[in-house]
Amino acid sequence: MKKFTLVAFLMLVSVLAFAQKPVRFGVYVGEATPFGQMGQGDEIATTGVNAFQGLENYALFYENGKQGYAGIGFNVGFDVTVNLPVKGLGVFGGVDFFYNTNSSYIKDAYADLAAYMVAMNPFLAEYSYSLPNFMNIPILFGVNYQYDFNHIVGLFCEAAVGPNFRVIGKYEDTEKYVGAPDDKVTVNYDSATTLGFKIGAGVMMWNRMSIVLDYYSLGSAKIKGTAKVESNNITVENKFEGKNDISASELVVRVGYHF
Repeated sequence: MKKFTLVAFLMLVSVLAFAQKPVRFGVYVGEATPFGQMGQGDEIATTGVNAFQGLENYALFYENGKQGYAGIGFNVGFDVTVNLPVKGLGVFGGVDFFYNTNSSYIKDAYADLAAYMVAMNPFLAEYSYSLPNFMNIPILFGVNYQYDFNHIVGLFCEAAVGPNFRVIGKYEDTEKYVGAPDDKVTVNYDSATTLGFKIGAGVMMWNRMSIVLDYYSLGSAKIKGTAKVESNNITVENKFEGKNDISASELVVRVGYHF
């Protein structure tokens, strides 16, 4: 996969450096809705005898977890299309950046967990935490076709494949005690390279502005990383690896500008 990633990157650089006219550049921004296991997340009970049941499904912190609890995020992207001799047909290379925060279920569960821990321990003054966010950076190559009804409106479709780089932000929680050292947990996640693809369609206006609906399948990989626990001035670090592959995909509605 590393060799494939290097080849893909070199291909993108080559397209940008050596593409001759006629070419078209595009920049995009839009809303990204996560799917796959990255976007899955069941509601977590936070009261009663079953309090916090379901939190063990959180794949970023529990070994047997299968759900990423990612929330709606945003996408920015750039591509360059080289027009082929066949009218309307082109090949393109592009790079995207996806950023997804956390779903309301996991946010609410951790907020209630923090309040619960402080309420149950009179020596715990504060429980603070930061949840990890998802970032995906696909570099994709493919073909597109555009049919212009007139000089104002056209329709286009596209498909592409290439490597995706998955990055997960770190997890932290800190327990501040009265008259005692703080306890702290930090989890740093390893990045992963997966194989992704996209299919999409859109409306082109004046050959400058576009509204696009794209579906990205960004592959799957296990959650890996290093957990560091600091307690009573003692630090322990352990490598970990989740038991389940976590798949990721995004449904993106975005606006583009082409030049």
